[in-house]
Amino acid sequence: MKLVVVSLQDPVARGVGEVLGTGASTGLFVDGAPIRSLEDGTWVLHRNILHVDDSGLGGALPPTVGIQLEAVIFPSSHRSEAGRPALTVHPLGNLTSGAPVGGRPWEVNPVPARLMTEALLRLHPHGLALGIPATFECTHHGPFLPWPSFFLEAGGDAATLARREVHRALAEVLLGLEVARTREDPILIGVGGGHYVPHWGELARRREASFGHMIPRHHWAGLPAELLEQIVSRTPGVRGVIYARAQEAREGRFARWLPTIAERTLAARGSPAVPKDSTSA
Repeated sequence: MKLVVVSLQDPVARGVGEVLGTGASTGLFVDGAPIRSLEDGTWVLHRNILHVDDSGLGGALPPTVGIQLEAVIFPSSHRSEAGRPALTVHPLGNLTSGAPVGGRPWEVNPVPARLMTEALLRLHPHGLALGIPATFECTHHGPFLPWPSFFLEAGGDAATLARREVHRALAEVLLGLEVARTREDPILIGVGGGHYVPHWGELARRREASFGHMIPRHHWAGLPAELLEQIVSRTPGVRGVIYARAQEAREGRFARWLPTIAERTLAARGSPAVPKDSTSA
């Protein structure tokens, strides 16, 4: 099962929740709020707390829910200093010694790499129609959960966040979201680039890779070995690591757990070559 958590304090989440509709009661409750089931089997839970502050969710879900979860998905507003419109997908966790936006220092959540990548693939055509770019973001912020989880976001000014078409786009990505059984592309950890990583999104759109945790260049040098091991163990099914630049690859910090998957190896299957540094900050 997939659980969509709607924060009633977040304007985009509220809008997505309205598009998704009420759904049928499952008879299960979390802090007095019902878990409802949509026609495609997706569960929806409304919470009167911001997502990033919802550290109590993990302990509040009934055990009968937790054992069935494929993923917890948070539709949300995306905030950035530039304030440019964007549709984003990202894993959860903190790659620093602090947790200023929820979660736990030096700890990441499990990530459902194929499902999250499929969400980006489904988000991309909506972005083209809306004139808003769809992209991966690197791993960041909370809340911490013991289950695979990711955020599905829409960012921009207040007018963009209020657009019904934007809410509908995120809702349509969520409805019927599943991984094709024929998917055979490798699950990778991405290292390097900026906070936004269109480089990895391009590989995903070419069906050359699904991505789990992604580490931006500005956090790479400071990660302890214990966190690197955790990133590997909490990206289930991971096959290797791919780097945005040769400089990161030469450090070999993942070598004890995973091989390096070279871009030229991926491109050898018939796709055009990828520019060596097509990342953005």
